[in-house]
Amino acid sequence: MAGKDRRKPTIQVPPILPQPMPSQKCDATLQTVWHEQNWPLVLNLAKQRYKATKDPYYLAVEYVAKSFGDNPLDRVAGRDAVLKLVADSTGVVKDADTLDLYEFACSDARMDYPETIGVLRSRLVKAVPKDWSSSHRCLLACIYHSDWQHAQEITASMDKNFPGDKNNRVQNIFAAYMYSQSPACPAKSHELLAKLAKLKADKEFESRDLFAPAGASLGTRISAQETWLWLALQSTPQTSPKDTIAAIQKYAIKLLEYGLNDIFISAIRELQKLEAWGELYQICTQVLERAISIGQKEADHIDEVKAQLAQQRHAENKKKLSGKKSLGGDGESAQAPADTPDRTNDDKEDAIKLQDALDWLVLERSMVDNAYLSLGADPVVWSALINSVSKKENFSQSLKQTRKYLDKLMKAFRRSGEAKDLDHGRYDRAVLRILFLRDAQSAPSEAVSNTRIQHLIIYITKNYWDVSCFDSIKVFVETLNHEEVRIFFDELTKETMKVKDLHKSLALVTISLKIRYLLAASSKNATNCKCCDLKLRKDSVCYSCYTTIAESALQYYKGAIYNLAFREKVLPTKNGDPLSEFAIIGALSLLQLARISMYRDKEKSPLYSADIQYIFQAIAWLDSYLTAWPKNDPLRMLLIKLYLLIGCVSRAQTLWDKFDVKNVILEPLGSLFFDRISSIAPGIFPNGTSVSSNPMDKFINYYNMAIRRNIPKQTVDAFKHRNWESIPSMATFTNDLQRSCSLVMAVVEKHRGMRLRTGRSTEAIRDNPLICHLTLDHTLRDNTDYSYLPNFGGKDSVPTQVLVSHGPSLSSARAHLSWLAEEFVDFVSAVPNRDHKPSKPSSAVSIDHKYANDQCTRIGCMIEEAFTENSDLTGPEVHYYRIVLNLTKLTSDVFALYTLYAVSESKSEGRAMIEESIKNILAELKEQSDHFLDVPANYPSKIRAFHGFVALHAMGMLRESALVIKLTASFVTAALDKMKALEKSGRSNHNEFTWTSNQLKTLTSEAVAAEKQIEKRIKSLRELVQGGGWIERLHAWTFFDSTEFTLLGSAEISQEQTDFRKRMATGLKEAIGGQSGFEDWAGRVVESWQDLINGWSAVKLG
Repeated sequence: MAGKDRRKPTIQVPPILPQPMPSQKCDATLQTVWHEQNWPLVLNLAKQRYKATKDPYYLAVEYVAKSFGDNPLDRVAGRDAVLKLVADSTGVVKDADTLDLYEFACSDARMDYPETIGVLRSRLVKAVPKDWSSSHRCLLACIYHSDWQHAQEITASMDKNFPGDKNNRVQNIFAAYMYSQSPACPAKSHELLAKLAKLKADKEFESRDLFAPAGASLGTRISAQETWLWLALQSTPQTSPKDTIAAIQKYAIKLLEYGLNDIFISAIRELQKLEAWGELYQICTQVLERAISIGQKEADHIDEVKAQLAQQRHAENKKKLSGKKSLGGDGESAQAPADTPDRTNDDKEDAIKLQDALDWLVLERSMVDNAYLSLGADPVVWSALINSVSKKENFSQSLKQTRKYLDKLMKAFRRSGEAKDLDHGRYDRAVLRILFLRDAQSAPSEAVSNTRIQHLIIYITKNYWDVSCFDSIKVFVETLNHEEVRIFFDELTKETMKVKDLHKSLALVTISLKIRYLLAASSKNATNCKCCDLKLRKDSVCYSCYTTIAESALQYYKGAIYNLAFREKVLPTKNGDPLSEFAIIGALSLLQLARISMYRDKEKSPLYSADIQYIFQAIAWLDSYLTAWPKNDPLRMLLIKLYLLIGCVSRAQTLWDKFDVKNVILEPLGSLFFDRISSIAPGIFPNGTSVSSNPMDKFINYYNMAIRRNIPKQTVDAFKHRNWESIPSMATFTNDLQRSCSLVMAVVEKHRGMRLRTGRSTEAIRDNPLICHLTLDHTLRDNTDYSYLPNFGGKDSVPTQVLVSHGPSLSSARAHLSWLAEEFVDFVSAVPNRDHKPSKPSSAVSIDHKYANDQCTRIGCMIEEAFTENSDLTGPEVHYYRIVLNLTKLTSDVFALYTLYAVSESKSEGRAMIEESIKNILAELKEQSDHFLDVPANYPSKIRAFHGFVALHAMGMLRESALVIKLTASFVTAALDKMKALEKSGRSNHNEFTWTSNQLKTLTSEAVAAEKQIEKRIKSLRELVQGGGWIERLHAWTFFDSTEFTLLGSAEISQEQTDFRKRMATGLKEAIGGQSGFEDWAGRVVESWQDLINGWSAVKLG
């Protein structure tokens, strides 16, 4: 239980406060200047009113005016006043309007709300307990700030002082629940508060209709939201699993019968979480048995209606026939054929009557029957039942019974016509899972099961059109042994050949190729390929499988891409686009053949050892299809990532902008484009004179509005309307946003991007309210949704996001290191206030240097603590953060040596520490520069230029390293110059100053040398992209040229590889539109490289 009570520290991101309306007691003049935010005049008028009336309200107005005025010393007036009131146990603000002003005066101060304003809110309610309006206002203010501690205290007071109101009792239970589950709740109070809230809830709800014992008089009907609160309290970590299971088991069916389907499903999920398999089996079978009974009863009724209609139609036809005979007609010839207009109209009338009968049946159905039928067909119930059965020791018979339940239910639904509204794929997936579970128990892993192979084939041929078809069968395919895999592909090929419909045939082929890719990609650490069983070399991919997949995909793609009738008339009417699937699976196979995931050295770019021909072919293929058929999001996202890898950032941004990513989807998707963007393409950031917005502003604006205004407001609104269920999810969402790596990196990327273009940032990173409270105690999360990238691999394969990224994904360690490094850069680049003239310069310098020593020591210790997972960083990032770490040590050592140390022994030790730091910095910078300049030795001359476009991240981080070294050297030198100016002649420190200054000059000169290397690289790339011959050069890189191309890591290309390259080159060039299509694509690539280099040319260097 103790383990469950542990809580992570909260991140206090202050909400945005609306400006309070002035009280009606204020005269018109004060109200006018208040609305105009003329704070000097507000201050004067408030002083006058306070002097005349001694009303504390006007004193609060004074604090607001000072806090928002122009005098920097007055801006903490509101904060200081609040802290003084809190520190005084008798300090109480008894007027809600006045307290609103104190709160507003502190809106820009870094304060812990529960420790300050929250305390005053609670005191106000205790001081005027019978003032419902003030209590309610204070309660909503605490909720707006997520201060559940004082919200709980206020609701308890309202419950006590207004005992007749049921809403007060329930909101007190809810507030106690929220505080008990809040990270701010003291560890020892979690269990006590949770149990207290549960006891109150049990007492409150025990007389309600749902929970009342049999025979008891029924109380007020319980609402759905109150039932959710009951379940939440039963499911807290502080409640024993035994009690939770017992409570749910007792009331689960009642929840269903009261029409509380969502609460019932939540209860089922809670039982699964607690692994209460016996109870789950009992509840789920009870639901299914009742649903089958209801369904069969309704099906019987529909059968009766059908029989009556058939009998009625037979009588009418007989009557018509006898009428024709009486007129002398031939009975044989008088009988109408089955497809005559009369017969067709009769069928339509019968269908309408049958549908009317079904609609009437649904309309007359009771709420209880509706609930059983709905939940009896719910996938959560089916999954829970199968899970509970699979946990039994010998579950074969139970699975068989479960299958019978599902079959009976579906049969009844089909008979009644109810099945048309169901997802039949859901039933097929459940049956497939049952079959594989039974086979797993009854047959050894090496045995061949034709039954499960046939069921897989049946499932695929029935559900091929479903976009989730492949994802549904992945888990089953991965359990097949090699012989079963072989039979499976043979059978699927046979089924595909039988199909006459072109769309279905192509869709089946795409599924077959995805499965081949899945098995081949899952062979990473295997000795043999899981698909073809060929022996694999260590750290190698299955060349045979990937060439087969790529060539097959291209063959089918070519056959369909120029079939205009298929593309223009068939594809738009179908679910799923096999052409885009061929392009994606073919491109991913080419990336595997390029060995983009193999031999990755953290110090090098991802494409350092890759076969660039396959990279370009994959990009050309994807771009060609997206240009012709632009509505395909997974393909677009994959193409964006590949363009970023080769430095075509403006082309990637054009494609990205068409997603129109904004607001809530920025969090899960934004980092797929913007991660590390400042180090790759600083040109997308505006320079100092540009009016264009910073690309990271949309992120920061979203986080600001969501965390600091929208979610707090929505939480208050939900509380007002007693929508209890939504409030914890909003709190969780807020917590996820506040702990988001994307949030931190958005602030960091904006900071870095501006510095790259202008030489310095406009504001200190720690002044940003989104991260100002961040500490290393906060574990940050990567909330990126990588499912937007197509991924056909399995659990043992390299995910697509790893395959196509510049380095490791977002992580807590990298986010923390990033903002800490930015804080250090801010510190050493801060410009002192030249107007400040201290009366005692020597004392002021000593104080400044003591502060500098403390700050650098603090930042350095935090960087060292965060520097635990190098696997979360690229090689250039490792060098950069090590350099920053050593610079913090160097700076603190310098200030300690000349300001704090008094004896010569300490100075000697300090000098040695400075030498060590400088030595480490120079070594790191040299290693980083060497890796930046390194080009693969076996790159032919024409391809060596390409390396400059794929090593952009290394160039960006080297520039960061050089800049921070120069800034630190300049900062420390300026400090030494100040000390030297204050030193009296003949003091012993003069030689020390000279020695340290010389060491700093060495650092600066090496940093300048690194910048010269960057300038040289930019110049060579600029000359390259401005020169001619690019169409021919890209043609040679993309389409096989045996005289120029050498396979990296290999002495020669085998004849088999040569033949495959020629076939792929010829076929792909034809598929993308021949020479004209290639030239269009190549033109876009070169134009994007030109944009990139123009941006880098504007970077501040030197």
